[in-house]
Amino acid sequence: MFAGIVPILLASRVGALDVSQVVGLAFAVAASSFCPLLVLGLWWRGLTAVGAVAGLVAGGGAAVAAVVVTMVGPPLSGWAAILINVPAAWTVPLAFAVMVTGSLASRRRVPADVGATMLRLHAPDALGL
Repeated sequence: MFAGIVPILLASRVGALDVSQVVGLAFAVAASSFCPLLVLGLWWRGLTAVGAVAGLVAGGGAAVAAVVVTMVGPPLSGWAAILINVPAAWTVPLAFAVMVTGSLASRRRVPADVGATMLRLHAPDALGL
């Protein structure tokens, strides 16, 4: 029952927003959480689980907070309105920075076979790795 209260309350506020703004905010939350994870997970050998989770929480959490402020917060103007209405402009870089920082802080947790795994992911299929 409690899990449905928050979405119902937020959905009641969406009616006042333009459809394009709602779609943009939804994509901002997705981009702020999954884009850095996918890019770094596929291309950086140093990504750790600690860094990945920290970046997901920081980027996705900041984007969700911006969405909530947009939906139920006071009307904003100036730079505050821009940063809250277009959160991906700062939440995606935030997520990247937190993932990299968290991974560097926990670099001893990088699996020993990450090099072989990255080679299998990126080598041509003809090599048969």
